[in-house]
Amino acid sequence: MSTKKRLKRLDDSGGPRRRPRSRPAEPGVPLEQVEPTVYRRKRRRWPKILLLSVIVLLLVFIGLGIWGYAWMKSKESRMREAGVAEALDPVRPGQPVTTLIMGVDKGSVPGETGNYRTDIMMLVSVKPGEKKSAVISIPRDTMITIPGHGTQKINAANAFGGPPLAIETVRRFTGLDVNHYVLMDFEGFKGIVDAVGGVKMHVDAEIHDQYAGDVPAGDQVLDGNTALAFVRARHDPDSVPEGDLSRVENQRKFFQAMLSTVSHVRNPFKLMKVVDVASKNIKTDLTFLQMLSLGRKLQGAGDQMQMATVPGTPKYTKGGWYYIVDEDAFRQMLETFMSSQEVPSQPEAESESSSDQRAGIKVAVLNGTDVTGLAAKVAAELGKAGYGGVNTGNAEDAYSRTTVYYAPGESSKAGLVASDLEGAREPVIEEGAGVTSDHDATVVVVLGSDYRH
Repeated sequence: MSTKKRLKRLDDSGGPRRRPRSRPAEPGVPLEQVEPTVYRRKRRRWPKILLLSVIVLLLVFIGLGIWGYAWMKSKESRMREAGVAEALDPVRPGQPVTTLIMGVDKGSVPGETGNYRTDIMMLVSVKPGEKKSAVISIPRDTMITIPGHGTQKINAANAFGGPPLAIETVRRFTGLDVNHYVLMDFEGFKGIVDAVGGVKMHVDAEIHDQYAGDVPAGDQVLDGNTALAFVRARHDPDSVPEGDLSRVENQRKFFQAMLSTVSHVRNPFKLMKVVDVASKNIKTDLTFLQMLSLGRKLQGAGDQMQMATVPGTPKYTKGGWYYIVDEDAFRQMLETFMSSQEVPSQPEAESESSSDQRAGIKVAVLNGTDVTGLAAKVAAELGKAGYGGVNTGNAEDAYSRTTVYYAPGESSKAGLVASDLEGAREPVIEEGAGVTSDHDATVVVVLGSDYRH
């Protein structure tokens, strides 16, 4: 068969073979023995590239996940405090999970170091599987027996023994299990608010507090400084007329607004910033995921999240200003709280810090400093708070500490006046029949050089 005919033969599939181009014949080699050049079809490589890309991306995501987990765990380890986990109660299946939230104000008490007094104390309870939660606020001045320390204000428990003693005190006070705790420093509180970009909320009345700061009224986005002023203010009779009770109400409002803000954060870089700030200023047994879950549960409860304050009345007794608990009303509240995760709405008890009480107290203010016009200024502030016809004058001697004298049997009224002195944090309060009689007053305030003006 000739070469031309062989090239026209059909291949195995029945199709005609293409004429291959042969290499030039080598000298002395017959043309029939020259092997034809074979051209193979080029295979597509993109499936392999795609598969390789997917594998690489998967490895990157796994690596980032491992790094993120390790990073978060390292941040969580900074929030642990030795000895606290043992003080907490184990979570019981099917039972509400209760978390004690505390806020401390470092530097609010001169000379206080280490553990600090709590300015905020809340019990937050969430029932598993139900969109229902309850929050009980405990006023900082609540009179309580602290184990090993006798009768004290409840805010001193953390100062005396840190979170373990605060947890034990609250457990004895309420009879409730405390499963988790969160302790936050107010400086860290400011940082967290700034990290989430501020908290949007409505402020009912403009606040001007000499110690806490100023907060404008209306719809606001509170930054760290104004948020801290909002939750701390208690010395402005116009915006926080009931002192500590009004402040507790503001704290609850901010708590709800903060939950709403944090639950809507989706930016991972913003979340990382929040985690970093929180790890430096929070002590807790919770993980970040547990805290985020708690916040979302509370936010998801919406109208089903009920908030209340321990029922009681502020009163001057035992040489100090205390919040005296209404035991019967509190017992009723706890029974409802434990049985159905609700806090019964009750009419507020009439407080001794009401305007009617103030109007019935005859007050005289004497200037015991070298600051001209200070007595008149303080008298005007007391008049604005609701005291009628405050008299003024000068003390015969200079005073280093502001002192409040009261007529026999009128110690509670002296405590009320002392609580309204914006420039005196810890005034001396003592009986002074002669002083009050000389100035025809129930309470006489002598301003000392410690008075901030």
